[in-house]
Amino acid sequence: MEKKIEDAQVSILLEIEGKVHLVGMTKERLDAITMLIKNAVEVAIPTNKNQKDLYGFLNYNKDFPI
Repeated sequence: MEKKIEDAQVSILLEIEGKVHLVGMTKERLDAITMLIKNAVEVAIPTNKNQKDLYGFLNYNKDFPI
């Protein structure tokens, strides 16, 4: 099944020494990386999870400033 990704949100995680980290960057850099990722995607595999589930898994409070 083909998926539309034009309006998709991209979440970026880094694994450093076996630990998963969220990343922060300027909007301009995020926009550039988001465009590259969306153009490079060949397959999107559903996980049946949403952004809230991801934040819960990462123990991340969106209201907490990074």
